[in-house]
Amino acid sequence: MINQRNIIWLIPLALLITFPLWRLPLGAFLTPRGGYDPAYANLDADTHNFTMDKVRIQQIHSGKKSAEIRAESARTGDKPDEYIMTKVDTDVYDNDGEITNITADRGIYNVETKQLTLIDNVVILKSKDQQSLYTDLLYYDDEKRTVWCPGPTRMVAEDAEIRGGNLRYEVESGQYEIGGRVHCLIEGFSQP
Repeated sequence: MINQRNIIWLIPLALLITFPLWRLPLGAFLTPRGGYDPAYANLDADTHNFTMDKVRIQQIHSGKKSAEIRAESARTGDKPDEYIMTKVDTDVYDNDGEITNITADRGIYNVETKQLTLIDNVVILKSKDQQSLYTDLLYYDDEKRTVWCPGPTRMVAEDAEIRGGNLRYEVESGQYEIGGRVHCLIEGFSQP
């Protein structure tokens, strides 16, 4: 005798027995159209790879021109917002419009953070104060208006030469802070 409880068990049993008949049509129906290309999954996102000659970048801070960066050439780097530059020549303007010129062999400019990194043979000329500074690595932050040289620096003024382990400079206030082991040679200095 077939009762209601036995009929419920017949449905899964019928599906299991007829599986070979309906497996192929159902599989064909559920297969994605157009196929699958494994190389498509490995595509990179859109990148902007380019090289420019005679580059000029101007920075504006609080409505005034704060820096102008010139380079012989620039190209995109590994990070999307960075330009890698060669033969960099930069003018940094203080609040009074006085220019401090900075040159280097290489540089990296980050568009997002507005930071300039100068590498190899960095020379800073502050003609107003007749000062020059020499180092191999310099970071300029346009937002904070600071210059940071983490390595050995040599500063030459009219009657003085100062060597230090690192240097920090505030563009707004014009203050230098020389750290590490500091060696100072002052000409024309007489003891009291």
